Amino acid sequence: MEIRRRDFIRIATASAAALSLSSLELSKAEQALATATSPAVLWLSGSSCTGCSISLLNAVNPTIDQVLTSTISLKYHPNLMAAAGDLAVSAARSAQAAGGYILVVEGAIATGSSGKYCYVWDEGGQPVTMASAVKSLAANAKHVVAVGACASYGGIPKAYSSAGAQGVGAFLGRPVINLPGCPAHPDWIVGSLVKLIADTPPALDGKGRPKLYYPQPVHATCPRLGMNETPSFGRVGCLKELGCRGPETFADCVSRQWNNKQSWCVNVNGPCWGCTEPFYPAFPLHHS
Repeated sequence: MEIRRRDFIRIATASAAALSLSSLELSKAEQALATATSPAVLWLSGSSCTGCSISLLNAVNPTIDQVLTSTISLKYHPNLMAAAGDLAVSAARSAQAAGGYILVVEGAIATGSSGKYCYVWDEGGQPVTMASAVKSLAANAKHVVAVGACASYGGIPKAYSSAGAQGVGAFLGRPVINLPGCPAHPDWIVGSLVKLIADTPPALDGKGRPKLYYPQPVHATCPRLGMNETPSFGRVGCLKELGCRGPETFADCVSRQWNNKQSWCVNVNGPCWGCTEPFYPAFPLHHS
């Protein structure tokens, strides 16, 4: 999609604080997007509910239409691109041949039965598995980004299916940038992509997550920190004894919040489910 330099400057400047971007990163991203060789983004969807794509559609600052037309050069996305069928596949393969793109993977990689539990498209009259597509596209990618709990660590498909689901890093056998969450916050996605376009990759923690967006345990800044533990739902108090995983879950949900800063899990009297951690989903939810 065409990148309009003037629009990018306006949008990125307005979004800098929300996405935790520096002026240097904005300048570098602007320069990259002003060239015809700005990094393309290829987005594949594997074993998942597509919840992270839906989360991306809820981006507010910038909005999703601004992201798609002025912030990233999206060459392939199974749900958001206008092209379909052979034309869509051709766009992905053309970007692959050029190399230097950002490969975004949503959903776990099904490896059971030679990957036949999950297909991404037909090519030359033959179905192409998600496993095959990820492996071939990752080879020429400058960066590989796993978006969501399923892509990062396997998530629900790994825990509750026999399809041999794996996270992207485990499948490829090498480190990738993980943006876990169920779903991942749109700011985490857009902010990380802009940093990669600016050629200023975010510093990662030991689990492959950008420290900027996953800085400390949710519990550390929870507004209920210090309150008495409540014995039942529907009461205001610490939810640790009801299964809250905030003390062991790293994310900035408390300050960033969701749905244009409307709320977040604990604010609506629900526990933190730990969706940014490799142990997610862990049932029973209550601590053993």
